[in-house]
Amino acid sequence: MGDVVSIEDFRPTLPLSVVGVGFAKAVVFNRLELDLILQTYGRKVIAGEWRDYMLEFAPHHASFSFIRKSGRVPEYHVIKRRKGQSAGGRFSVISPEGVVLKRGPFLAEVLTIFDYC
Repeated sequence: MGDVVSIEDFRPTLPLSVVGVGFAKAVVFNRLELDLILQTYGRKVIAGEWRDYMLEFAPHHASFSFIRKSGRVPEYHVIKRRKGQSAGGRFSVISPEGVVLKRGPFLAEVLTIFDYC
């Protein structure tokens, strides 16, 4: 039999060059935010527009990316920035070209952009 070890021992750590001095925790979506995003995603999946998604968690932002049916390139990114990092609001939707389509302090408001896409 093997030894029981803590999963904390196997978590990858970022090099200091990525996070600066010390250790910075990753920005993540909370349960309510994920629920709002997944509701939007589900509507677009049912409509046949999106097929997959990607999640990314980093020290400065979290990203939920929607992937279109035709390829593996994300179509839109929903970004959550660390508190106090963005003057225009903590949440934003970014196009594949990198253009900020909508930004604001509340995720529900920002996600309304998909009601018109």
